[in-house]
Amino acid sequence: MTVSDRFPLPSGSQGRYCRVMTVELWPLAGTNDLLEIRADGTKIGFVRLAVSGSVAQMEVQLDTGPLLDEDITDLVVTAVKRAKEDGATDIEFPGESLLLRHAARQVGFRGGLRIPLEAKVDEVAAPVLFNDQAQVFDRHERVEWLVAALHEVGIEATAARPNRAFGRLVKRLVGGVGDTLEVIISWAPGRTFIISVPDRSDLMPEAIALAGDMTISVLNRFPDQAFALKFVYFDRATYGLKAGRHAGVTEGSAPSVRLSIGFIAVEEHLKMMNEREGKPRRSTSARPLPPFTVLDATVAHELWHKIESVFEAHHYKSSIDFRRQLGLHLGVETLEQAVKGGTKNAPATWQAAHKRLIEEVSRYAATNRREATAELFKLWWCGGGSTTPVVVRFGELIDEFLAQG
Repeated sequence: MTVSDRFPLPSGSQGRYCRVMTVELWPLAGTNDLLEIRADGTKIGFVRLAVSGSVAQMEVQLDTGPLLDEDITDLVVTAVKRAKEDGATDIEFPGESLLLRHAARQVGFRGGLRIPLEAKVDEVAAPVLFNDQAQVFDRHERVEWLVAALHEVGIEATAARPNRAFGRLVKRLVGGVGDTLEVIISWAPGRTFIISVPDRSDLMPEAIALAGDMTISVLNRFPDQAFALKFVYFDRATYGLKAGRHAGVTEGSAPSVRLSIGFIAVEEHLKMMNEREGKPRRSTSARPLPPFTVLDATVAHELWHKIESVFEAHHYKSSIDFRRQLGLHLGVETLEQAVKGGTKNAPATWQAAHKRLIEEVSRYAATNRREATAELFKLWWCGGGSTTPVVVRFGELIDEFLAQG
């Protein structure tokens, strides 16, 4: 028995009704497996359908632009129909896109986290659409749906106790997303954290599960620092999250990290993609290698901030030596000198170290020493076996200074 990926609608949500599919696939001249994706006549990307024997593999590249939730679902269904016409009985989708994977799961694809999704082409169908009579108004049922959806991809969770009226009001005001759903995840015997998400109808369970899985793995590696993390919030509690300037934030000594709801809500994810088209900017943060996603990397980055804060508080002299060893690897006395090497007046060795930091890690790593170590950590943790010399050295220092518990 599987759980429907269509979220039970909260009170006030509008139902959806049947409509005509809008996506078409147009073959490109000179290719056998590359097709142009058109939604209502407008090109929105490309799909490659490589059929080998009875198995088709689907790869999708979406353009940024005015995309709709329906376009994404229609794309997956249309591609599967095309694969069937080409003789496939099974289809695989190895992509990392949270949005596309969510749409694929909605129409019948299955699979674990960070591995290709699979389906029988005859079992793929457009999701059943809700109408007003099908809405689920009970919050308890919606939380249990989320718990079951997380279980389906390997994350065990339980429903958190609902807040009293005053607590709900405070969370609504602080988080900026209205009512929330909260689940408790155990990462070791007697040790747990809570994931809080907006109570809305377009949640993507796999994305929530990824955040949970990444948090579990990091906390298990750093149990002595894990007490610094009790909550993972997806909300708009800061200006940076609300304005889309930040993908994640930590706030001082608060035992929490806060992440953009664009990672886990379809409408917000599409809005983020569409706004990126209107305001293109070069990303300054390091991107992870497959199978890790940007969400994985963001969670790892923010968790390191919590780990480092405990490390510095409890082992201050060691933390200084840790950064000194990083600096020596870059050819300077300490990591701070590499960060400060971006000015014309900086010594030549500082400038060279600064350049290496940008080239081997990211531009964001060169902004300050805390972001430098957080960027190094996420590349080390999400490296996929391929990384740069300074990231390798960072990992060696982690094992030396923060021995595995």
